[in-house]
Amino acid sequence: MRAWIPAALGLALAFPAHAQSPGKPIIDMHLHAFKLDFAAGVPACPGDGEPTFPAVDPRADVNPSMFVSPCADPLLSPQTDEALMRDSLAELRRLNIRRAVTSGALADVTAWRAADPARIIPAIQFAGERRETPDEYRRLFQTDAFQVFAEIGTQYRGVDASDPQFEPYFALAEALDIPVGIHLGEGPPGAARFPGYDTYRARLTTPFQLEEVLQKHPKLRIYVMHYASPLVDEMIAMMFTYPNLHVDISCNNWAFPRAQFHDQLKRMVDAGFEKRIMFGSDQMIWPGAVAEAIEAVETAPFLNESQKRDIFYNNAARFLRLTDDQIAADHAD
Repeated sequence: MRAWIPAALGLALAFPAHAQSPGKPIIDMHLHAFKLDFAAGVPACPGDGEPTFPAVDPRADVNPSMFVSPCADPLLSPQTDEALMRDSLAELRRLNIRRAVTSGALADVTAWRAADPARIIPAIQFAGERRETPDEYRRLFQTDAFQVFAEIGTQYRGVDASDPQFEPYFALAEALDIPVGIHLGEGPPGAARFPGYDTYRARLTTPFQLEEVLQKHPKLRIYVMHYASPLVDEMIAMMFTYPNLHVDISCNNWAFPRAQFHDQLKRMVDAGFEKRIMFGSDQMIWPGAVAEAIEAVETAPFLNESQKRDIFYNNAARFLRLTDDQIAADHAD
């Protein structure tokens, strides 16, 4: 098993083949500052292990680990919250991830940012009912408590993103030029029976729900986390229609079968959207997932080096409006 190697015992020995060389920085558009209780004790099966999703007897007692078949080499989480933060940040440094949009509870994100202020881009996440007022978010943004609205998890609450209750938040993001990352795609395996996720709705994967939002807010900087997988054709239609719409490839690049991810990524690239695809890991409590996510892009046989650099860095740098000085600093040794 891929038990996590603590930083103090030689983190650089873990997954050495996937580290990016100096001059090839990465921006992770989807990282989490979570506690271990997010999914305590549940291992993760990486995509190169070809995870499968078995049938479950509806009479069986629910156990989150039952929704994915065991794999030979799972990813395990660290043993403490402190180790999770330490090892995650060490892995970002090792892999040359120079910036990471990081969401979670505001106090946790703030702690991660304090530990590595140059690397962590603080983000505010909310779903349906768990959110502050627009005025409070305005205050927090203007005091630099956060820089990105992400991960917006309306799908997890079974609510369409175009619901009028969210209109003031999209209006605020457009007015203040706050980037927005919204979850559209799969939830955890067996989401309908996964504890705490009973309001998740698969039908709300469709990116077409963003059409009204984008019509009302044409200057909104927005990206769809998980590219609305598996509805890739709908995502392509939306990107074709709305040139400000981007996607990230997080989680699908490491937690889903590698063949499925490569097929979906190739379809978006073949459709002409290589300039709007951004790398993300969706690392939650398994630091090793970040290297797996990188490997999934590096091993895509249909990508050339220029396309990989766009996905790993250039597209996100443009989306985030990084300055020339920031970009130069990211490429320095």
